[in-house]
Amino acid sequence: MPRGNTYGGLTNPGSFRHMDRFGPSESALAQFLYSLARQDVVFLHEDFLLEEGTAITGSGIWVAAGLNGTDFAAPATQLASGVAQAAVNNVAADNNTLRTGAMWLGDNNCGMEIRLHTSNNATNLWETGFVDPLTSFDDLAMGDIDTPAITNGAVDVALVAQDTGQTLTTAAFITDGSTTNMNTTKTDLGTRTPTNSTFFTVRVQLAGDAARCFWLDANGSLQESASHGSTTASSTEGGTLRHAWLGWETLATTAKTITIDYITLWQDRYVRV
Repeated sequence: MPRGNTYGGLTNPGSFRHMDRFGPSESALAQFLYSLARQDVVFLHEDFLLEEGTAITGSGIWVAAGLNGTDFAAPATQLASGVAQAAVNNVAADNNTLRTGAMWLGDNNCGMEIRLHTSNNATNLWETGFVDPLTSFDDLAMGDIDTPAITNGAVDVALVAQDTGQTLTTAAFITDGSTTNMNTTKTDLGTRTPTNSTFFTVRVQLAGDAARCFWLDANGSLQESASHGSTTASSTEGGTLRHAWLGWETLATTAKTITIDYITLWQDRYVRV
């Protein structure tokens, strides 16, 4: 049985080089152990295990903002597994946002997974994924989903988004980049749309200037995916630091509650020299 003294005698314990001893670097086992390679990986799993009624802002790396409504916080009656909730008031354009600092890089293969649901899927504008710093964090980055347009000071984005007030009322994957000839690109995600009070999961993965997204149902089964970055036009700049981000806005006088079960974030720490 391994003990602390044998672990302490290892060369680079908890690293990619340690994992290479188990087999090929892209083996199923190596991929499973990726999150444990703490010398080479930044990995955060946030279950929002906060005391009842505790605000998110000031409790770790998260910043909650928004226009009116109630900022993300632990609910008054917290669930056993922990959640964060925000209430969007019944006033058009009320919104709630949640973000980390701008610390995630496509060039470091950053990824984000969020599991969430809404109590009312009518009249919503929402987006989640990675954005560079916005002009106002009380507003969203997506300006138009039909003819995709990125606004609010954002330039480098990779977002799963939905706007029920547009012609396309179902979800889409949208990317844009700051490098010359990187254009705003959209891929429709089938007929995907949240179901009231039913969890769904969105994953956004960057790989250099390329980006992928995955939509999974309440049981974790893959429903839709999309890939951008096969050409410069559909790419996003991997060298730009970004926030992990969720923004949710109501488009009419329809109150709703947004519940986040968890958010997981990861990226390669750096390239060794």
